[in-house]
Amino acid sequence: MASFYKFRQVSELRGLLTKIFDLFAGHNHDGANSRLVTTGTPAAGAVGTTELAANALAASTAGRGKIATGFFDAATLLLKFAASCFAADTATRALFAAGIFQLTHLAATAKTHILTYRIEDLAANADIADRVVLVVPAGLNLTITGAEIVPEGAAAGVDDSNTCIIALKNGSDAIASKTYNTSAPVPDAGVPGDLGALDGTYKVLAAGAKLCLSVTNGTTANPAGMLLQVTYTVADAA
Repeated sequence: MASFYKFRQVSELRGLLTKIFDLFAGHNHDGANSRLVTTGTPAAGAVGTTELAANALAASTAGRGKIATGFFDAATLLLKFAASCFAADTATRALFAAGIFQLTHLAATAKTHILTYRIEDLAANADIADRVVLVVPAGLNLTITGAEIVPEGAAAGVDDSNTCIIALKNGSDAIASKTYNTSAPVPDAGVPGDLGALDGTYKVLAAGAKLCLSVTNGTTANPAGMLLQVTYTVADAA
């Protein structure tokens, strides 16, 4: 037999509906007579910022578990961080553990060093034989990227029969060498002179290796004092 309610006034109907759809003691949605809806799928776009709990993405295992592994790719990461996010201040630096950045993370220019060594004013026919100007520290490798001299004055007596040879060596192996003669004169005072192409193997110096300088002058070859300038990059020893 069908049954029904007979409402005498609209207020009675309103009262009943209010009880049924009460947000705190509503009718049975989920088997527990609560206002929660635990089944079904919300409509696309129905869940917004206000529907998320304040601690939904908490700094916990459960909170972190909401984010899929690999969620942040390079493009997304750049979009999500403000331009001023990594400021040059104490608070920002504290986010990074000491030693987080290794030499491999630095640009080549950030790892570049310049060695300057003064070569004395040698007399004619006076030489320098494999003089050590640098020893590679333990735990590091050095790669020579450039070598040049800068004379302090004018050279004399340098010709095809009396050459001036300047060599930079990895121990006894030549990294770069330049022979000055009539057709290739010693540069003028204050003018840099490149020592030539670098040997692809010997330009890399392992920990403990010695960077050496040699100058060989002919009988009348008398170059002035000069500055040796060597550019190199640093890397962790393999």
